[in-house]
Amino acid sequence: MLKKTVRNIILITILLLVLSSLVRFFMPFYWGDSTQTVKYEYYKKHAEQYNAVYLGGSLEYRHIDPTIIDSVAQKNGIDLHSFNLGVDGHGIVQEMSDLDGLLSIRNPNLKYIFLSISSEAYFFQSNLHTPKWISWHSANSTYRAWSIIPTLDNPVKFRSKYMYFFGMSWMENLFNIGTVPDMLKYRFDKSYLDSNYIGKDRNGFYPYDYEENHLFMEYKWEDTLLLQSRKRFESGDPYSDTLNKEVLTSFTNFKGTEKPNAPMVKICLDAYNKCKKRGIQVFFILPPKARTNYSLLLPVFNAMPEGSKIELGDIRKYPKFYSIEYGYNFHHLNYKGAKLFSHEMAKQLVPLMKSQRDSL
Repeated sequence: MLKKTVRNIILITILLLVLSSLVRFFMPFYWGDSTQTVKYEYYKKHAEQYNAVYLGGSLEYRHIDPTIIDSVAQKNGIDLHSFNLGVDGHGIVQEMSDLDGLLSIRNPNLKYIFLSISSEAYFFQSNLHTPKWISWHSANSTYRAWSIIPTLDNPVKFRSKYMYFFGMSWMENLFNIGTVPDMLKYRFDKSYLDSNYIGKDRNGFYPYDYEENHLFMEYKWEDTLLLQSRKRFESGDPYSDTLNKEVLTSFTNFKGTEKPNAPMVKICLDAYNKCKKRGIQVFFILPPKARTNYSLLLPVFNAMPEGSKIELGDIRKYPKFYSIEYGYNFHHLNYKGAKLFSHEMAKQLVPLMKSQRDSL
């Protein structure tokens, strides 16, 4: 009797897994996130117009203006037509899943991909069990998370909790737990999608200044968090000074000989080499105002190939990025800051691209 029960459970599990896999086969990897859906579906329709793409989280989505960078590059004789595919909250693990998805979209003109080194594997727990979080998990993403988390400095209990979260989210995706109604909504009713998130210049850039006047984020807690953090930041909350001191300490103490986090380096170099095989140059960005401590990020960034690094996080070189005048909140720039950031990024990018072009 027991053997028969176990056998039936196994058969039912296999059947559910097959059916779930069949359903997911017809869903794009980005379906669970409305902002990502808007941006990727626009990009898919116009992919061949672009030869460069920016991936990452809010530090890319809200800070990189392709119009500015393209203009500076073109004035210097470089043919650059770029699109910003950054999405709020996408850390290093999800960024690599985004890269896999991007490379599955046909674009024979794609020459450059920009990746951000600005986070570890942790995330906002409020996203757990939501379609935007569940929908992208896979065996690869779980492996990447599980390879990074044990090497971090947090308490064992904290790290174990996040490893459990990633494993659980993968299982939820495998069996489409709680996501079928949202899948049907994606397939048959796309009225909830907001095309504003493609940006005013239709290039994927949407600074937080626009967001405050729009407030159509996926979940209400995101809107609330955004407004609260802005008010605290503009009021001169001492937390800002604390963060700035931590950034200054990290950059001041960095010697360049520190041992980097091996799994993070491997993940980044795997992405670099994967793109290189396709004839695509990867550039790594170290942005300002990252939530993750720069003492972790700097050695990883430093380990990337020469000619591929764009460093914009050093508070000693770029103090304006950490000031109230150019900031939106503790971890983001306002539109004025984003424009400055984009110009500074272009200044570093142009020599790298010229050097690469001249070496061919």
